[in-house]
Amino acid sequence: MLVKWDPFKEIERTLGWLETMPFRRPIWDDRNDQVVNWTPAVNVYEDKENLYLEAQLPGIDMKDVNISVTDHTLQVRGERKAEHAESEDGYHFREARYGTFARRFSLPSYVNPDEAKAGYDRGVLTITVPKQEKAKPRVIPIEAK
Repeated sequence: MLVKWDPFKEIERTLGWLETMPFRRPIWDDRNDQVVNWTPAVNVYEDKENLYLEAQLPGIDMKDVNISVTDHTLQVRGERKAEHAESEDGYHFREARYGTFARRFSLPSYVNPDEAKAGYDRGVLTITVPKQEKAKPRVIPIEAK
């Protein structure tokens, strides 16, 4: 007898199994009031002049964020502090995550991390890393004979 294999059913069965695992814990409920580490969403893109890294950090005070570069590795670390930690009364559920975070990014060799700059606007941290002069595109004129 030949049985048709459906990979999507296998995925659904595996995901259902993972939902029942004891190591999976909710972000917050009435049995778990611990601070949970989280990871901010990040976009990385470039143009002719710079490489950009945008991290979504709404509600975070920039004094709680640290940016460092070592050996062409950019690291962003910080903490989102719980605003109402003293009282959990009135919450039905809580989706906002609090706690520490850390993200590392390997920088390409064609950027100059010593010239990196950072800015923060409307909850988005933007780190700008300029490209080295030799990596920038150069227009070569064509001479007509």
